[in-house]
Amino acid sequence: MTEISALMAAFLEATGRDAVLWERREGQVHARVLAASSDAIVERTRGCVEAWDVAASARSHGFAAHLVATGDSVGWLLTPPGIDDAAERLVGRVVPLVRRLVNERDGATKELVERYEEINLLYAIGELLGSSTSVESVADTLLVELATTIGARRAVFLETRRAQGQLVPIASLGLEGTTYDAVPLDAHSHIAVRAFRSGGACTEDGAGAHAADPCLAAGDVSLLAVAIARPTSGMGVTGSYPVITRRTLDAAVPGFAPPTGTSSGAPLGVLVLAGRPGGGAFTAGDRKLALAVSTQVGTAMHNASLVRAAIERQQLVREMQLAQELQLKLLPDPGVVAPEARAAARVVAAESVGGDFYLLARLDRDRTGVLIGDVSGHGYQSALVMALALSAAAIHVQAAFDPSIAVEAVQRSLQEELTSTEMSVSLCYAVIDSRAGELRFANAGHPHAFRLGADGALLRLAAVAPPLGFADGGVEEYVASWRPGDRLVFLTDGVVDARDAEHCRLGEPPVLARLGAMPASATPQEILDAIFADVQAHIGRTPLRDDCTVVVVDRPVPQG
Repeated sequence: MTEISALMAAFLEATGRDAVLWERREGQVHARVLAASSDAIVERTRGCVEAWDVAASARSHGFAAHLVATGDSVGWLLTPPGIDDAAERLVGRVVPLVRRLVNERDGATKELVERYEEINLLYAIGELLGSSTSVESVADTLLVELATTIGARRAVFLETRRAQGQLVPIASLGLEGTTYDAVPLDAHSHIAVRAFRSGGACTEDGAGAHAADPCLAAGDVSLLAVAIARPTSGMGVTGSYPVITRRTLDAAVPGFAPPTGTSSGAPLGVLVLAGRPGGGAFTAGDRKLALAVSTQVGTAMHNASLVRAAIERQQLVREMQLAQELQLKLLPDPGVVAPEARAAARVVAAESVGGDFYLLARLDRDRTGVLIGDVSGHGYQSALVMALALSAAAIHVQAAFDPSIAVEAVQRSLQEELTSTEMSVSLCYAVIDSRAGELRFANAGHPHAFRLGADGALLRLAAVAPPLGFADGGVEEYVASWRPGDRLVFLTDGVVDARDAEHCRLGEPPVLARLGAMPASATPQEILDAIFADVQAHIGRTPLRDDCTVVVVDRPVPQG
């Protein structure tokens, strides 16, 4: 042993005396040299260790003998006698320590060599999974690598489909000409389901193997199944929190309960192996290796699902942005009523798309049409109804100058859609007739429509019918005066219902106060900007709860 030989050489250098360490293992007759500082001392002491009493024989030959405890053997350190035997005693104590450390090192090296194939497998699978974002695409190769290392001739990779209540095969090995059917999660005797329910590994040997998996265990008597679990976060959570009750698809699977002992939910799948050479049983080491592989696979599957979810979210964001752009393009440019009228309009959706809309129409030189609508709710469904309402309104306001006739025509166009979706639309349509000095309007349930007089006085254009979708009756028309310098200001309820971080509404009074304080020289754009500035100052960073729309229209007094 190299380490003990170095110790003997160090003894020689320190004391100037040779030394040899003999040992006799249990069950052996003859002693053997473990280490020596020279060949000469080996030959001179050989007869000493063959004697029954080694210590007495050594003294008779002129050597000092020190007993060395080496664990599973009896050892003697033989040296020429010296003035002090402290060095021999020190070596006698050091030798067992050196032997133990060397044995531990050699044992670790041996185990490393024995586990080389397993380590190589884990590395290879890590490389395999890291090279693909889809576990399904490498499932066949993964099965081959695992089965070859463990020594299984047949294997199957089952993926969890909880919506269908099944474990579905996505890859198999050694089943040529045989179809491996999906395994129902309520097949409690199947080894794959047992592993799934436990969230760990299961083995089956002997006669029970065939019943546990008739397809894989054909002709063999050993099965190994291991669950593929998604990784845990590894984060400890402290504190007291309310209990969250969540309804999942798992509840729809008869007889299914999520695996116990795991905090990460039901497994993502199961690996099942069979066919050890000679029908031998799978060992504890095989179970550990399969569990290590399943952890790698579970991590890869979990990461792949996160990647897919991220891509889907990005795609949804792009689609929502496109939908918002398309929706805004449906709304008319305020400049369409020029030069006879001036207009400013803005729609801010609570989500990417919303249900608010407006319409501006240059009916003729003396008349300007102004319409505002608000579809109940917000989001995609509201946006679809909004597009239909806007299209219908664009047609009917040009065909009928009478506001009540136009609103009733829009109501008939939307009736079927509003009935099927159980939605409603508040709608106010007004026609400014500067020649007649009149403002004619029909209001179906829209609460925030005003005439702002040149003198700052406000007139509410009150609703004369419920929102479209609540009733099929007619919509009456009302007439108010219109003087040079008057303005129309239409709002949707998202403006007055804007809330701050404390859930306090902005309310209608501050908006009306702002309108009353605007100077007579203010343009429609300046009035619109002032209203939205008040909304933003009120809500701060709090997201909008509803879509916000403001439309301001006037007909400037002709110059000269």
